[in-house]
Amino acid sequence: MSKFIDKPIEVRSSQENFPLHFLYNGRWIKVNQTLDLWKDTGTWWDGEAEKTFHRIESSDGSLYELYHDSFSQSWFLYRVYD
Repeated sequence: MSKFIDKPIEVRSSQENFPLHFLYNGRWIKVNQTLDLWKDTGTWWDGEAEKTFHRIESSDGSLYELYHDSFSQSWFLYRVYD
């Protein structure tokens, strides 16, 4: 199961724009590894920006999906897995 969030978050990323840490519920979470990476163009015909999704495992073993919006250059927490 997973919980849909889709809210902006603060992310510390590498020079290659991979998330290293992110702020969620008032605490910094360390990214252990990126499990999957993909791009989504969404409804580009309506002006939606390309998003780069990262399915990550945190240092405590939890799973999250984050994405980076190429237009706003902002990070979002998309989904949290139970």
